[in-house]
Amino acid sequence: MLDLCVSDGQPVVVTGGQSESSSWTLRQWTNRSWSTVTAVPSDGDQLVAIDCTDGALTILTTNRLIAIGKNGVIQAVTLSGKLHPGVVSSAYGSSDQFFVAINAGEWGGGLQRINRKTGKIVVVERNISGALCGGPLNSACDPVNGIAPEPWRPNCLAVAIGLVHMLTHGSVVEVCGDTIRPLYAKTYTSSMWAGFVNGRAPPTETVAFFGLTSSGDSLWAAGTDGLYKIDKHGAATVIALPSFRTVGGIDVSFGNSQVVLVMTSANERHSVSGSVPMLVRR
Repeated sequence: MLDLCVSDGQPVVVTGGQSESSSWTLRQWTNRSWSTVTAVPSDGDQLVAIDCTDGALTILTTNRLIAIGKNGVIQAVTLSGKLHPGVVSSAYGSSDQFFVAINAGEWGGGLQRINRKTGKIVVVERNISGALCGGPLNSACDPVNGIAPEPWRPNCLAVAIGLVHMLTHGSVVEVCGDTIRPLYAKTYTSSMWAGFVNGRAPPTETVAFFGLTSSGDSLWAAGTDGLYKIDKHGAATVIALPSFRTVGGIDVSFGNSQVVLVMTSANERHSVSGSVPMLVRR
């Protein structure tokens, strides 16, 4: 099993290998059994991610963007350009664009946009200050861990940025076409800087965010110090993380009425964040 998403309220998984001769099979859980949706030849590509936004199945590979219609018809476009190095942490498809969130740890990652018709890849970023890691969204410095449509502006996306690597850095940023602006950020002081020596002020840090989803009229983001409910004005209510219980070796919480939280240590490949919560909308 290589990846999964939810289509029309039902889980969809893609299974298969990553060798040149392999093919991938999409299967959907329906009526308490797995049914095959379609098989896709790999053509020597590596599978990067799948997305099921609004029931539309899309497969992203290292060389192609593949759309799978309701009738199983496959349409593929060759990518024009290269994806930023790193792990694709989240993907989101609209009718004409496909967005890819990339986490490369201390080497950034950022957000990229793929044109569904031409396959052209565009880096989505903005550096207001002009500094090396100036924000609000900088692919050289900002790992992007989540993408979600804004409930109050469905044509706009929010992205979660988060990195814990000695210092803690993150924010939630709004992307509306080519307009990029900060939506929410909060200052944060790591315990390692407590009692900072020589009377100097500790470095400026911000809360890192590792999960993002929309539910109802709000965005929900999982930060290093709690669960954040963000409204259309960029104001946030911070809720302490609920207690977790272990199910099949995985720590999970159903204590929130809007989202399910699942702890993962996958991000330890990229930073010293330890286990962080992923969000799944109920």
